[in-house]
Amino acid sequence: MKDAIDQAAQAVRCGKTVIYPTETFFALGGLGMDANVVDMIMKIKGRPDHKPLPLVAGSVRQCQDVAELDPMALILAGQFWPGPLSVLVRAAEHVPRGVKDSGGMVSIRVTPHPDAAKLCLLSGMPLIATSANFSGQPSCALFHDLDKSLKSMVGYALDSACRPAGGLPSTLVRITGTRSLKIIRPGKVSAREMIHRGWKIQS
Repeated sequence: MKDAIDQAAQAVRCGKTVIYPTETFFALGGLGMDANVVDMIMKIKGRPDHKPLPLVAGSVRQCQDVAELDPMALILAGQFWPGPLSVLVRAAEHVPRGVKDSGGMVSIRVTPHPDAAKLCLLSGMPLIATSANFSGQPSCALFHDLDKSLKSMVGYALDSACRPAGGLPSTLVRITGTRSLKIIRPGKVSAREMIHRGWKIQS
């Protein structure tokens, strides 16, 4: 598996797109700071321009290279990362459009999937992590369920003995104040769990 991850990382560093496993589903991704890769992924998926692409990282430090994590974000990260909780935060200036939205925000999380985390670290920056499917098609948790034509369009497709869990996607939240969150997309991390950790959920 080490050789496979190394090959995937080499493809990423060369500006190619890859399919790789995360803790939830297989992802279609590549260098999150490369505008050309962003364009390629948008075209491969047939994803609308107004839907920005999320990122995953291998560490909190890697997140801080591309996003502003204020004290509340760091508290949230300490409680839920690595894990399937994506947070909408202010993007750094060098983050390309298509990853950051029109308001300059980016969705990011530290993945607990060991191969995805290693791929991010070997690649040297957070990776785009949109679901590995054509827009409108279901997400895949099994490698053999991936669309063959999609696999043929990327630079490398990484299988793993550590399979994605499937089920729900990562939860997406935005911090709205001191210990206060708004759930933008429900997912793996429930509102009950966030409340249990001391967070208020804004309706």
